[in-house]
Amino acid sequence: MMLTRMIDAKTEQITLVPEGRNRGSTAASLELSHRILPTGEAVARIGGELDVATADLASRYVTQVIDRHPGPVVVDLTALRFCDARGLSALLRMTRYAEQAGQTFRITSTSPTLLRLLRIIGLDRKLLPAN
Repeated sequence: MMLTRMIDAKTEQITLVPEGRNRGSTAASLELSHRILPTGEAVARIGGELDVATADLASRYVTQVIDRHPGPVVVDLTALRFCDARGLSALLRMTRYAEQAGQTFRITSTSPTLLRLLRIIGLDRKLLPAN
């Protein structure tokens, strides 16, 4: 796998691409980025596939965002195409890490499929903001 990191003053993006695929391909396994809003809220985006091959990297990335930014952290899953049990476990680890750090943490923009899965296993109350 190839890891590409692009950083500018306000955002950071990491793309993990399987060997033999080009960076422009939709087959990139994982896309990570974050930005800090003027309100001080950090928004971390996870795109692609959150699975056994990528969950640990995504978890480390988001915990680093939590460490660097004392304000609330939101994980935006708009671009997430797939999430397996290891991906769900990573989301739960991120939540626990933020709680231990005393920070507000939530996930947003889940697909209907992921939302249904979170409800079935009872993680929706833990990971999603109250409506």
